[in-house]
Amino acid sequence: MVKKYIILLLCSTLYLFASNHLSHETSPYLLQHKDNPVDWYAWNKEVFTKAKKEKKLIFLSIGYSTCHWCHVMAKESFENQKVATLLNKYFISIKVDKEQYPHIDQYYQKIYRIMHHKGGGWPLTIILTSDMKPLFSATYIPKDSGYGSQGLINILNQIIKIPQQKLDKYGDDINQQAYNNQHKQITTSPLDKQLENKTIKQFGSYFDFKYNGFSIAPKFPHPSSIDLLLKLYQITKNPQALKMATSSLDSMAKGGIYDQIEGGFFRYSVDQRWEIPHFEKMLYTNAELISSYTQAYNITHNPLYKKVVINTIAQMDKRFEQQHLYKSASNADSLNYNQEESEGFYFLFDYFKVYNYLKRHNIDEKIIKTSLEYLGINQDGNFDGELSNTHITNDHPPKSIDKIIKLLAQYRTKKPYPFIDYKINTAWNALYIKAKFQASVFDKRYIQEAIDSLDVLLDTMFKNNTLYHQTILKVQPTQKALLEDYSFLASCVFEAYEVTLNKKYFKIFSKLVQNSIKIFYKNKRWFTSDDLLKIYANIDEGGYKNSLATNLMNILKYATLEANNNYIGIVKQTLQQFSSQLNQYPSYYPTALKTDLMLKYSPIFIKSNKTNLNKIDINSIDYPFLYRYVYDTKLYLACKIDSCFSNNLNFNIVKKDIINQK
Repeated sequence: MVKKYIILLLCSTLYLFASNHLSHETSPYLLQHKDNPVDWYAWNKEVFTKAKKEKKLIFLSIGYSTCHWCHVMAKESFENQKVATLLNKYFISIKVDKEQYPHIDQYYQKIYRIMHHKGGGWPLTIILTSDMKPLFSATYIPKDSGYGSQGLINILNQIIKIPQQKLDKYGDDINQQAYNNQHKQITTSPLDKQLENKTIKQFGSYFDFKYNGFSIAPKFPHPSSIDLLLKLYQITKNPQALKMATSSLDSMAKGGIYDQIEGGFFRYSVDQRWEIPHFEKMLYTNAELISSYTQAYNITHNPLYKKVVINTIAQMDKRFEQQHLYKSASNADSLNYNQEESEGFYFLFDYFKVYNYLKRHNIDEKIIKTSLEYLGINQDGNFDGELSNTHITNDHPPKSIDKIIKLLAQYRTKKPYPFIDYKINTAWNALYIKAKFQASVFDKRYIQEAIDSLDVLLDTMFKNNTLYHQTILKVQPTQKALLEDYSFLASCVFEAYEVTLNKKYFKIFSKLVQNSIKIFYKNKRWFTSDDLLKIYANIDEGGYKNSLATNLMNILKYATLEANNNYIGIVKQTLQQFSSQLNQYPSYYPTALKTDLMLKYSPIFIKSNKTNLNKIDINSIDYPFLYRYVYDTKLYLACKIDSCFSNNLNFNIVKKDIINQK
């Protein structure tokens, strides 16, 4: 009898601690939830079949591993047995990593917008009927009701009491709105010929000229907008375009959104002054900002931009690099001295502790005070009580500041660094590797490092002519690539060709461009993926540059070299689909507008033999869409899609002709 009791006790204990259906997933975010009492499933066709068969509602939760509020909701609700009992009895619960399935996240963020008439966020909570019709949407939900908001337990109990007929009717209504949004009739109109000046004026209408940036608060870096303004300056020479771009770069470089101690950018600033960030460091944010600062340096030669790029690359390589590839993001939270998760703890400083630490290193008291004042570390703090996040407070750095910063970096090593999501994402790696190629204007060693990374990325994620979206190292990738993977990888490989003039990269570029059209372009519309959810691609800007517009630029470059008018037609026809949006709000769609400018002014290729091309610096030519291409001739040729408009043995003459083309 005792033996039987022990066996029953062991079985019940094992049941309580059994993993759910996420234990064999590769996503770090999903694995964070594998031991929840909630019986989570991953996103797949089989789980939706199960929901239909069992006639259960679907509880869909979308987040990512370095999301602060995702962790809060997980701890409050998904680790709670009462919540789990409700979900397990009445729902099929599905966890989605939005970085693994960005197109699914994009679709349900639109559902949220339809239902609430405002933007969503993470964690995103969607409740669906068994046949995937949306019923309810929310972002973070507390477990219990209070302070004027409903708790998750209360919401779930209310929904399960609603008659099925009523749920179906409401789901049909929201589903129809989503369908209409996806399939709304396309109205086209000619693109405004004065879009350049209209765009600059529109940026100026909402630009924060006091603290710089493209909103009041929260403030995101918006590298796509900065890149567009730099291109517009090169075309129009409008000083306001350059001022908005460079003043934003200056404020970020001196602000708290930039890690003044180790380098690298946080995801965004929660305040207007750029002082207090949300402490995640995303691979894509840093990749795009490295590119923006490099492009701005090529125009202005501001040494601050060079310093920012070099320090950011050093930090990303130190923290994110793994076998030549790059992890995806680091957490906002880190363990404090009480071994509790605390937002930004690794990056923040206590004035008195730092003061005493520097004093123990024999730093003069006056130098300590002036240095800490310069770095914005003060007794009152600027974050969560007495803690300070570093930011530059004046234009007069103390002579000893480099030594102080090194000591503060050493001081930080006493604290554990935040969790880093170790997913290898094809699109984000491509963004970073391309940025490193571009940054080779500062240090030629970046070229070989970028080549090594690109070759490993291609070997890992591009197998038997099939590209994959993401994986973790030493695990065979299985999830097929999305449009963004093709777009950003093709753009990266093209940059590799531009820097190295190695033909193998142009061949890969050609293959990726052609494959992207075959896979994602159907009946004159672009799709984001080729799987369960058929979602049309659009020109909206998200956390990083728009993938459809990026791919259109890839196609334009390829079509120009190959004189392929059919591909040019695809670009024109796609832009026409979004012409009303571009004409009305051009500054809202910076990557798409950049594509329109490239089409309007045309990519120009300087063609010559490899020896000749290696002698020239195309960054010295003030034209935004200029590239190199190896061609068997001793002449320098400058060519558009229809013809070469200049040829000469003297490159300076060709250079002059290119500048006059504007």
